[in-house]
Amino acid sequence: MIQLENINKIYNESRPNSFQALKDISLHVGKGELLILKGVSGSGKSTLLSIMGSLIKPSSGSVIVDGESIAKLPDLHASNFRAQKLGFIFQSFNLFEALSVADNVAILLTNQSLTLEALHVSVSDAMEIAHISHKKDTEVRLLSGGEKQRCAIARALVNSPKVILCDEPTANLDSINSQKFIATIKELNALGKTIVIATHDPIFETLDARVVNIENGILLKR
Repeated sequence: MIQLENINKIYNESRPNSFQALKDISLHVGKGELLILKGVSGSGKSTLLSIMGSLIKPSSGSVIVDGESIAKLPDLHASNFRAQKLGFIFQSFNLFEALSVADNVAILLTNQSLTLEALHVSVSDAMEIAHISHKKDTEVRLLSGGEKQRCAIARALVNSPKVILCDEPTANLDSINSQKFIATIKELNALGKTIVIATHDPIFETLDARVVNIENGILLKR
């Protein structure tokens, strides 16, 4: 599902303050696989995840996701690709606090040619899977941290993505809500979703998943 070949990422390239965040990384993630990308802060895991999700471009190397080469996609095409194929769950939730849960989930579909009925069905299904339907009309600012995470999960699912990318998803959760997130990840993986989680949280070691360690921009496979 995801094929990375000889990925390098250099920030501020050709400048005195250039920094190589990723160094010749090759990694394959199978369809329906659950992968933990483990490393401390600054190890390069978030950069690698962003390249998988076409949020940033590598300095060199090949990125193929679901059969499509995305390393050099123009920004508009990359945006369309993300909207059709990927779901993102971020550390900071990235929700609109003044909007309801349902409106936050629906935002991802605003540029797609859907009827109101189809949009409602997609939003309702995503909220049901994320166990947040009971809060659909509640403004996000009134939610707990765990509920905000569930809203973010629903938003990530609303476009029925094949791949879900998670960047430090438990960083702002307590232990109880972290365990709930783990349970949700298991459910999503059982549905056939390909999931990559960038984290340094040891709670993910409880998952039946392949763990790939990254250190100073280099993969240390195990």
